[in-house]
Amino acid sequence: MFTEPVITRAWDHLDDSVRTGDVAFDAAFGTDFFSHLAQHPALSAQFNAAMSGAVAETTAALPHAFDFSRYTTVTDVGGGEGTLLAAILTAHPGLTGTVFDTAQGLAETPETVARHGLERRCSLVAGDFFHSVPEGSDLYLLKSVLHDWTDDQAVTILGHCRDVLPPGGLILIVEPILPETATPAPGTDPRTNPSDAGDGGVTYLSDLNMLVNLGGRERTRGDFEKLCHRAGLTLTSVTSLTDAAPFSLIHAIAR
Repeated sequence: MFTEPVITRAWDHLDDSVRTGDVAFDAAFGTDFFSHLAQHPALSAQFNAAMSGAVAETTAALPHAFDFSRYTTVTDVGGGEGTLLAAILTAHPGLTGTVFDTAQGLAETPETVARHGLERRCSLVAGDFFHSVPEGSDLYLLKSVLHDWTDDQAVTILGHCRDVLPPGGLILIVEPILPETATPAPGTDPRTNPSDAGDGGVTYLSDLNMLVNLGGRERTRGDFEKLCHRAGLTLTSVTSLTDAAPFSLIHAIAR
């Protein structure tokens, strides 16, 4: 997906995005990335498949790296075709869940749910998280969602999760955490190998990809704390998801 011409075309205008903050994709295609996907079903299916593949390490690690037993039902906000939630529900038979995404994001989700035999424990809800998220869960999961969006848009998404969060509920954000300062590993040279840029090498490349294609960004812990505060939440902890680097688990509760 990263070498798909639809993605790489925006990179031709990286200099414009760096100078202005404008999204190069929108200028190149006359619409935003997700609206473009909605207009091209084959590309949307390719994107969904790519996201399923990209979540493989997290799918293997997360069900055993977080104490899901404290909760009864989880909503995977922007959960796409359901790979991650299916793994969580399979590992925790007492849990029920909901995959919440746009209609095109959910196009392949029924197949995932059926393949794992989760029809009675997993529901699908189509909608727009800029308008609302479904109520009824005590755990709201956002995996690789906030980095797609600007700070104001991310606050809106978190605020809608906050609106339906019950007492004792938790918002679990799964995203990379950029270090406050980029520090190359000893004996390496990030000028010739971007993966040498310390803990954040690949994440910095993702940061630029978010800029040119979506208008989003990768963030530091301080950035996430500010987003949560603006949304009426308190960031309580950040732990590395060791077996799915560079991702971390960010816990947020209602203030």
